[in-house]
Amino acid sequence: MSSPVVDFPLSDTLKPEQAAAEIAKVEWEDVIGLGVTADGAFEVINSEMTAERALWLIEWAKRWALGLDEEELE
Repeated sequence: MSSPVVDFPLSDTLKPEQAAAEIAKVEWEDVIGLGVTADGAFEVINSEMTAERALWLIEWAKRWALGLDEEELE
């Protein structure tokens, strides 16, 4: 099961509302939003998917953030 990968916005200084606006521009198949609310609570918002799919997306994001080669992601 493979899905297109969309790079994070070029800026690493986006405010949450700016990041949400960038996210809204993409035609998503599956999506997970992770963040910390103004009250300090961890929040997850996701589209309908299995737990396995969600974990796979999180692992893919982790490997991207660590700079692992794309070949290692497949």
